[in-house]
Amino acid sequence: MTLLGITADGKKIVSVSASGSSSYSSTSGESVTVNELNRVDAVLFAHITGGYKVGSLSTSGNTVTIHVYYYDYDAAADGVAVEVADATDLSGQTITLVCIGT
Repeated sequence: MTLLGITADGKKIVSVSASGSSSYSSTSGESVTVNELNRVDAVLFAHITGGYKVGSLSTSGNTVTIHVYYYDYDAAADGVAVEVADATDLSGQTITLVCIGT
């Protein structure tokens, strides 16, 4: 975790990186705890490696939960991104977040 700066009103801007889980859950997504903060007010940047895409995200306290998507270009009908299947191993991927909070 890296402290990137402090806003004029005293909020911290931090960067955190974490490994994905070994068994993704489409129900609960991937959760990353931002230990430097007590509460995440906003996520300024969210990225996951390996050609995956961060779909939706939510925050609760100092935890950020993301849902991971990919583009299934081998499908019969290419189109929008689809969520990663349950039990997909994302442990080799890195999730990077830039958050602001207190």
